[in-house]
Amino acid sequence: NQAGGVGKSSLTRDLGYELTQHNLKVLLVDADPQASLTEFLGLNTDQLEHSLFEAIIHRESLPIHSIHGMDLVPATIDLATADFLLNAEIGRELRLRETLRAVKDNYDFIIIDAPPSLGNISINVLVAADEILIPVQCEIKALRGTKHLFDTIEKVRLLNPNLKIAGIVPTLLDIRTRLNTETYEVIQTRFGSRLTVFPPVRRGVAFAEAAARAMPVQLHAPKFEGNSDIKKLVEGLLNG
Repeated sequence: NQAGGVGKSSLTRDLGYELTQHNLKVLLVDADPQASLTEFLGLNTDQLEHSLFEAIIHRESLPIHSIHGMDLVPATIDLATADFLLNAEIGRELRLRETLRAVKDNYDFIIIDAPPSLGNISINVLVAADEILIPVQCEIKALRGTKHLFDTIEKVRLLNPNLKIAGIVPTLLDIRTRLNTETYEVIQTRFGSRLTVFPPVRRGVAFAEAAARAMPVQLHAPKFEGNSDIKKLVEGLLNG
């Protein structure tokens, strides 16, 4: 989603971990220069010699780290320069797809955490993907960011005609806040007739705590009520 702060990285981390609980092999790919997913899983980006940047720009092998039963391709701030560097490259939109091809058959799911801005890296993510899961924070400002995303998806289908939208995930819902609940209703009304709108992922301090402790929220707070939201999302994806 073009709006930042919608819970993408936390959702990627916890969705990946929940899938491993179904005995599925999962690879997480941090494609966001902010490297939140990488840090949320305990890697120090300042100490990483190899990241997604080297794989995309220099065509090196993917650096894969095993953490909490998942595999992770980390990001660093270097990825911020990839948008510029790719401008002069022929076939720049295909770099990530080509890079992932070498490992694709090793996994049941590859989940890519995309940057919030719609540049070359985001286009690479959409070209590489089979399906898109769109997190939308239950606030109006995040809802506004979806229009540009849908326009971009239509353009990307020229390069990836089989690209599908898996659905919308309302995130950071606080049922105590009237504006949040009203926005959730708007999300259901606006998208529900043409797309799958998954049950919302509720707001909770446990997500931030899990990020600080560099572990999935399910491990940090096993009794956290938001864990059931992640379970419902995974069940919906597996049964959809």
